[in-house]
Amino acid sequence: MGSRNFRRWFAALLVVALCWTDLRPGLAAQGVSLFVLRSANQTNWETIARRIERLNLPYRTLSLPELSLDRLAEAKILFLPNVGQLSGDQVTVIQQWVQGGGRLIASGPLGADASSESRDNLRHLLGGYWMEQRSGAARTEAHSDQTWAQRGNTTSTVQGGLLMLSDPLTTTIAANWSGSVDEPAILTTPETVYLGWQWGSAPPAFDRDWLAASIDRFVPGAVGDRFKVAPVEATAMIKELEGMLGRVESALLTSDARSNNPEQFPKEYREAIRKANETLKALPAMLSAGQDNDARALWENTIEDLWAHYPTSQMASLPEVRAIWLDRGTIVAAGSEEGLRKIFDRIAAAGINTVFFETINAGYPIFPSNVAPAQNPLVNGWDPLASGVKLAHERKIEIQAWAWIFATGNTRHNALIGKPVDYPGPVLSAHPDWAQQGRKGNLRPGGQPEYWLDPTNTEVRNYLTNLLGEIVDRYDVDGVQFDYIRYPLQKNPSQYFGYGNAARNQFQKITGVDPATLTPQTDNSLWQLWTRFRTAAVSSFVQDTAAFLRQKKPNLILSAAVWPQANAERVRNLQQDWESWAKNGDVDLLVPMTYALNTSRLQQLLGPALEGAADEPVLFLPSLNLASLPQVQLRDQLQAIRDLPSDGYSLFATAHLGSEHQQILAQATSPLIPYRDPLNSALERFNALKKEWDFLLTNSQVWVTDFNLAPWRSQTARTQVALETLAKQPTAGWLKTARQEIDRSRQGLKEWLRLEKMMRPYRVKTWENRLDSMDALLHYAEVRLARQTAQLP
Repeated sequence: MGSRNFRRWFAALLVVALCWTDLRPGLAAQGVSLFVLRSANQTNWETIARRIERLNLPYRTLSLPELSLDRLAEAKILFLPNVGQLSGDQVTVIQQWVQGGGRLIASGPLGADASSESRDNLRHLLGGYWMEQRSGAARTEAHSDQTWAQRGNTTSTVQGGLLMLSDPLTTTIAANWSGSVDEPAILTTPETVYLGWQWGSAPPAFDRDWLAASIDRFVPGAVGDRFKVAPVEATAMIKELEGMLGRVESALLTSDARSNNPEQFPKEYREAIRKANETLKALPAMLSAGQDNDARALWENTIEDLWAHYPTSQMASLPEVRAIWLDRGTIVAAGSEEGLRKIFDRIAAAGINTVFFETINAGYPIFPSNVAPAQNPLVNGWDPLASGVKLAHERKIEIQAWAWIFATGNTRHNALIGKPVDYPGPVLSAHPDWAQQGRKGNLRPGGQPEYWLDPTNTEVRNYLTNLLGEIVDRYDVDGVQFDYIRYPLQKNPSQYFGYGNAARNQFQKITGVDPATLTPQTDNSLWQLWTRFRTAAVSSFVQDTAAFLRQKKPNLILSAAVWPQANAERVRNLQQDWESWAKNGDVDLLVPMTYALNTSRLQQLLGPALEGAADEPVLFLPSLNLASLPQVQLRDQLQAIRDLPSDGYSLFATAHLGSEHQQILAQATSPLIPYRDPLNSALERFNALKKEWDFLLTNSQVWVTDFNLAPWRSQTARTQVALETLAKQPTAGWLKTARQEIDRSRQGLKEWLRLEKMMRPYRVKTWENRLDSMDALLHYAEVRLARQTAQLP
């Protein structure tokens, strides 16, 4: 296609142009890298992971099969929590790594299931071994000559193990169990610390304090002073507990309302909520009185209690987009349609209704193309896309062709197909003049593996549009997803990029200046214009390609995998202005890549993305990275997403979809897909919300005066009628009416539930968010209806 829109956009730009900081000290900042080894039989891994996260230190998890000297190259401290099974080769790797300068922390019956030779090697390495479980609980008593151990926890009682010294000449007893002088609780050598209890089963503060002390033994100051709670940390603790409590209550309420049974969960669940509310009241006074250690311990115990009593029944019956990326690696490993069938069976069992099928990766299509230079050599002789479309539709799953757009080669992929590291991919090999470049002619930005096409090049734009058109013409895909729909990341001068021949010539023709000579420091106005020039190239490509593909297939769903950062930062670093795509209706689904290890970070990432998508006719799907999420974290992050004004979620990726994830995801039951049936989806969501309200009112569990109850019920009835009528008569008039009634309901909550909001602000905010998500569905439906009307003869 031509670049008419791009030229028009840039001309307008030219006219205009001419007229949670993280304050905590991190482990990385201290030059320390913490790795944690996870064994397959660790039943309490989720607890272990949460407690490590409480140290606010970056860390990496290694599974046993991943354990190697290469993988440990960046590690300075390795933590082995209760790892019972180790092979001889794995023990050798740990020994060699420690001999090379690594530092080891271990806990519990280490190597209990290993061979006798491996156990002997571990004894020599740690200076002792786990003899047996002690019969009673006790405290630890740190030896006075062990300075580092003085910061350990000596107040909590735990049921630990009896450690035996194997080498008294090199091993030191850092702490004994209370009431005994010959029962070591902690052993040390110059390179190791051995904690004599099963880490993750003791009280949270006990585990945390001793791990922090152990890390500080090897790198003093790495963890910092964790005993004193700074004001900013106190605020964060209270906010995190409020959020966690709100999500647990929200999940519990939805489950109660759906079953209409307030007693479906054991009383311990409500007791955990009661204690959490008491903790929120007690924390400020405890911190004001200087009881920091007690306050922290109470807070951690409360958080742990909420995790333990997180309702397993989720709000999964509501209509939502449940998407997953089916990655190239998994497709290749499947090897055939039969292999792919098993993968789609797992996806269907997890309740997924939308698959992003990796179709163009590193410049290679996964199918035999008449447009692209070559099919991916890893699937020659097979058409995975044809198989994927067939298998998805057999299971009533929608399938979108996930396509890398401007990134067209990848050094990591080169290694998989036996190409040199500097191979730029099949497209740039055939058309080197299509490439983006750095100032010095480099084809990749510093520290990044991708090669890139120039979005301003008309031939590039035509090639990509024709390739995507070929997919839509030849395969019954339900949609297309744009990925790498941006420029490469540019955070410093060595990464400045986009200096393709076409871009430089066009910009110089318009401004008289070669962009390669500009810097933000010396030519800020022109630099801003250069940034907008590239941003407009990406945005106009999205607009042109969306119109081209929808002309071929009007009901095609278009999505974009995007960065979630605030617009100014994103445009500066990536030239990605997805807000304009949403406003123009160029895409149906925005999929921000909000990968986070915990819910607090997820919410931080979602803030600017939600703000950017607000009031736009687009559905919003936050993303979760399954590779880094244990079961309970996945449950909590899903609840957080469902409590926000979102329309579903997307999971990265099928390669990481484990049975523990499927167990949670499989609870989904609603067959409606919001982007296919936004009107009935909004109605079903509102009916579920009304059911929650009715349940609370029936059981006297909501603060509302008799004066406000009548208008609340009246408005609820009007909104329900409007949505029911709209579902039967999808006209512009009824769309307008239904949106007005939803807005009145949302505004009314502020007055009717003023008392409830004082008592449970999270709950009322969640209800407002859900009403916002219903309005977003109707706004999206409005644009679709207008588009369909415009297409009528």
